Amino acid sequence: MEKVTNSSDLRSNLSLVLDEVQFNQDSYVIERKGRPAAVIVPLTVFENWKRSRERFFEAVSRIQEANKDADPDEVLQDVLEAQQAIRAEMTQEQ
Repeated sequence: MEKVTNSSDLRSNLSLVLDEVQFNQDSYVIERKGRPAAVIVPLTVFENWKRSRERFFEAVSRIQEANKDADPDEVLQDVLEAQQAIRAEMTQEQ
């Protein structure tokens, strides 16, 4: 479940928030002056995001290397296709 709190309440309830994130898999959007400033998510969510990001940039590097002399529009299309493939993988993992 995604919850919203402000920075003042977070300071007062940090232990409770961490318990809810760790044990209930809740996420918290932390607001400052009424605007979202940060997010606290379960560690598994963060680790999945990091792996996905790494795979994406690895794919971009492979595409750039394979297309050194290619038309920039073609390279952009290849990158977009790689991004869609990674998102499809993420959906299957969940």
